[in-house]
Amino acid sequence: MSVQKAAPIPTTESGQGGHRQDASFRISIIVPTRDRFELLTRMLAGMQSQTYPSYEVIVVDDGSTAQTRLRYADLWKTLDSRFVLLTLGQPGAVGAGPSVARNAGMAAATGEVVAFCDDDDFWTGNGHLAALAGAFGTNAELDMYIANQSAVSVDGKVEKTDWLPGLMDAVRGRTRNVPGGYLVSTGDLVRCGGFAQLNILALRKDLALAIGGFWTRTSYEEDRDFFWRAVDRARAIVFNPDIVAQHNVPDPARKNNLSRSFTQAERWLISALVSQHIALNVCSAAIRSLCLSYEGDILRHLSLSLSKDGRHGLGLQYARRALAARSSLKWALYTMTLMCRQLLRRQPA
Repeated sequence: MSVQKAAPIPTTESGQGGHRQDASFRISIIVPTRDRFELLTRMLAGMQSQTYPSYEVIVVDDGSTAQTRLRYADLWKTLDSRFVLLTLGQPGAVGAGPSVARNAGMAAATGEVVAFCDDDDFWTGNGHLAALAGAFGTNAELDMYIANQSAVSVDGKVEKTDWLPGLMDAVRGRTRNVPGGYLVSTGDLVRCGGFAQLNILALRKDLALAIGGFWTRTSYEEDRDFFWRAVDRARAIVFNPDIVAQHNVPDPARKNNLSRSFTQAERWLISALVSQHIALNVCSAAIRSLCLSYEGDILRHLSLSLSKDGRHGLGLQYARRALAARSSLKWALYTMTLMCRQLLRRQPA
């Protein structure tokens, strides 16, 4: 692994880079990337506009081609010393995956708080770090901070105006009781459905390390796994409903996003495995129940898809697993129907 740093931050009368020097602690932002130079450049430009000065951005290149890595030299000339480049593996090698890349970034991080951003997304609010720093700086018990983002499709259509609409509903009518937003509970997060995508998540580095970082056995839904294991251990959690980022929904016709490199059946299987991993590693009964219920929903989708494709025997096997994970009378009747059909198929003509 090699490390590259940019030039020192120019100092002005108002402090580093023209910003106030009132930062109480350092924030480390981890950005994994692979062969998406233009998107990375756009994302880093947004980082530079942050008003909070005490941060570092650790870009972890996971096996980009030699051509991409050569272009970093000119890009880093436009950045200051808060921007660090780590390169994993040889140019063009098979990537280690986003979990390994983010863990490497966290291992190199010097901040008390770690935040994240995907290279194909970007932050839209230049006060994002200032807001989360204010929240962490005034609450010693705060372990996790969640903000808000929109989701935009490849054709520019806004698909989601709020990333966690259920959580928005939960805090509606409440008074903002802490700097930066609302104190929310594990129960609030479980009931709202979904999870905080990494662009809008920050947590104390000690907590991230205590849960073992990202699970390196998967390169899909590793963010969901990380989120719920961290929620399980967090002492206090703050939700800020302000939009601070834009998530760009991957183009389903292209394979330049890792999640799109898996088939739908593979995504369902990995999602079920991730749910089991979360359930195995949390103490909260509510989180465990949520994940096992979600596993049941995923396995139902898989069973229905297999039966539709004529793979009735395999569809029955996953129907049984779905029933075990999340039982319901309707699904029990469906599973029994599949069993009867399977028995009839075995009858001699």
